Amino acid sequence: MNSLNSKKLLTCLLMVMVVLTVYLGVELCQTKQDLVTLENSYNTMIATVPPAPSWPEGIIKETVIDELAKRKDLFPWQGVLGGTFGLYDKSQVWFVGPKWCLAYVEDGHIGGYILLRYHITPKGIEWQLLDSEDI
Repeated sequence: MNSLNSKKLLTCLLMVMVVLTVYLGVELCQTKQDLVTLENSYNTMIATVPPAPSWPEGIIKETVIDELAKRKDLFPWQGVLGGTFGLYDKSQVWFVGPKWCLAYVEDGHIGGYILLRYHITPKGIEWQLLDSEDI
């Protein structure tokens, strides 16, 4: 009787191992499919993102943002309630392609986006306000 119980126990354990193996195989296959889908989505996204600007030697992105922050004349709105419009969050500046910049500016009460064209010259950075949208 003891030998019969041992065989039943081994058979049950074997069945559990088979079920687990099949389950883990299915999960692995699904994970691989998810990874392929994610990789395809990433490749599609990369293909649609406009090229980043190529900065001239010695120029870094943060320098360009600092120069923009100094140009209060480019902000098309007047501050309200004693606020002064400015570029206070430098993470809210995006460079789109080789010549355009989108930035969020505010005065602490109201804000908006400005779209600019820029050109880096030996004399500095030339900015041109193309459009703006208050929010």
